[in-house]
Amino acid sequence: MESSAKGVFLCGDLTGDALLAHTAIREAEVAVHTIVGKNDEMSYRAVPAIVYTNPELAGVGETENSLVEKGIPYRVSKLPMTYSGRFVAENEGFTGMCKLLIASDDTLLGAHLIGNPASEIITLAAMAIENRLKVSDWKKQFFRILRSVKFSMNLYRKL
Repeated sequence: MESSAKGVFLCGDLTGDALLAHTAIREAEVAVHTIVGKNDEMSYRAVPAIVYTNPELAGVGETENSLVEKGIPYRVSKLPMTYSGRFVAENEGFTGMCKLLIASDDTLLGAHLIGNPASEIITLAAMAIENRLKVSDWKKQFFRILRSVKFSMNLYRKL
């Protein structure tokens, strides 16, 4: 986070990394922690990207293209958002989709969603990617009640 000028720290769009508000906030925290001598570092491994449209789009981590380019083996798990009764009630006539990219050692590498709770669900996937959780570990996590929890629980059962 420190620039080439000693004692000058950058965050947000100035870094040229993930140009997102939530990333800038985390970068600023890291910069402040560094300035006051608290050990902290920035990770860009699991920065979620969200498009607030109707339906919402969200993604985090690797894509199938990036995994193929890097030669990383993976498997795909897909689940329609209509697996959740609440999604069906709130999104008449639209199915939505969640796609997870899973490594051969069962760690989550990427998650990509289309559907209106995507902006909420993607946070769960980002946490799993950042912490390198295996699918078996992720299935055991308990999350506070979000409108998307039932969908998430069903998704975990499918993995």
